[in-house]
Amino acid sequence: MIIRNAHVFIDGKFNDVDVRYDETGIQEIGKGLTGDEVLDAKGAYLYAGMVDAHCHGGFLRGFNYSTSFKNRGTHEEQVRYLLDRLPSTGVTTVYPTLAIIYPPIKETYEDMRDSVRTIRKVHENYKGAEPLKFHFEHPFPTLDRYLHAGVKPATPELADFIVDGDYSDVGIFGIAPDYENAIEFIDYLVSKGVDPEDGYTNATAEETKIAADHGMNQASHLYNGYKTMHHRTSDPCVGVLLEDRIYAQLTMDGYHVNPSWIKLTIKAKGIDNCYGITDLSGYSGLPDGKNVMDDGSIIDTHDGYNWRPDGHLRSGNMVANEIIRCARDVVGLTMEEVGKLYFENPARCLRLSDRGKIEVGRRSDLVLMDHDYKVLKTIIGGEVYYEAD
Repeated sequence: MIIRNAHVFIDGKFNDVDVRYDETGIQEIGKGLTGDEVLDAKGAYLYAGMVDAHCHGGFLRGFNYSTSFKNRGTHEEQVRYLLDRLPSTGVTTVYPTLAIIYPPIKETYEDMRDSVRTIRKVHENYKGAEPLKFHFEHPFPTLDRYLHAGVKPATPELADFIVDGDYSDVGIFGIAPDYENAIEFIDYLVSKGVDPEDGYTNATAEETKIAADHGMNQASHLYNGYKTMHHRTSDPCVGVLLEDRIYAQLTMDGYHVNPSWIKLTIKAKGIDNCYGITDLSGYSGLPDGKNVMDDGSIIDTHDGYNWRPDGHLRSGNMVANEIIRCARDVVGLTMEEVGKLYFENPARCLRLSDRGKIEVGRRSDLVLMDHDYKVLKTIIGGEVYYEAD
């Protein structure tokens, strides 16, 4: 198949080229390609399928099991539903993101381990976005508001338990740099080929640098889950801004992080050291109005966000392509900057060389969008998986 008449995003800019692909991958990129069936993009924008490294769920389903969605099927059914729906938002690869559940449904780390088992079973025979690697977001926080009685000291034995003894598909594992035994724990993660992640922390910039010296190279949705910056103190966000060895995840829906802070981060770190995420929750994708969850809790949904009855933000409600549009229209980034942050940088910052970029030899995971990021067609493994009505 040849895609023609698309604005093709490669290496940070849009190109007037054709793309030939099949089920084995991207075969050729150039002008005037012939000898194959043609898909006329009619001026749409062609990107590599998005790799979302920070996604908890969506559409009233979660990668962690939650009683809020207990009537939406078994956990396995919920995971399969999620993987099937994500391509409609432009996502073709996802890192199922497992976090501490408040209050714990059962013992905190047992919940994570059981979720790992379910998702691994699904990965053996799935449809839709690939659940490529696990992201354990904040099993070991130091910020007071994320602490509870179930949090235990970080040890290699506990990590082994959480991942069920297998690190082959573990991508990101979080620990606050100021946590008890953090450096020894980071060393252990690195020895297993895992990317240690900063976040949920009171650490100083100096503690953040030491963590980077030992291999910490990811920052969970920068500014959210960090001690607030103050000009008289050494803070963890400053440590991330100063440390080019740490890649910053950015949530760019226009509310979780003020647009000026997004621009400051990109200017301070350089755009190649940042990448976009969704941080979708199981509540993302709700209709506007008062939504009653399966456990009786109420979510007030309006203006792209989900609110608790007391007015506290519960989560964003936008899905990937809607967040991407906000990165341009609310944050004020150019389409080229948005393309880098959401469609090329995730794979580069996560050291994925087989996908996440339109390049010969990479997977034929592609997404066609209109100018306002509506998903027109999502191609996975060379086959059209989703097509807009």
